[in-house]
Formats: sequence, C-alpha cells, structure tokens
Amino acid sequence: MFMRITFDKRADAMYIYFKDKKVAHTKELDDSTYVDYDKDGSVIGIEILSASRRIPVGKLSKAIKVEELGKV
Repeated sequence: MFMRITFDKRADAMYIYFKDKKVAHTKELDDSTYVDYDKDGSVIGIEILSASRRIPVGKLSKAIKVEELGKV
C-alpha cells in the first residue's frame, strides 16, 4: 500500500498521499480540509491546512516518516 505524508512548515499544510495519480477533482470538506480524487472517483489524497493547530505534527513525525518541506 502506498502512503506518503508531507508537511510544509511555511504553508502550515499537511498532505497525505494514498495513491500516486493525477488529481481529477477536489472536494472541500471544510475551510481547511480538502480531498483529492482521481478520474475513477477514488481518493488519492487529503490536504489539511493550518495543520500544526489541528494535528500534533511533531508527535506524528516521531511515529511515522513525515517529509518536511519549506524548512525555515
């Protein structure tokens, strides 16, 4: 199973990839959570904005591999 998580410190955004496919459309769940779908309607990823306020990114990074982007 493919899964990759990235966290962009500058944007304070986390993206959880489930599949390595092109995004066909995106559904907004709320102001800061978006779900991306492929052309077949399968979920390929989730974007979470204001991630550091919503998810314990530091603890998550210790538990699993989280790629950090935009290091300050």
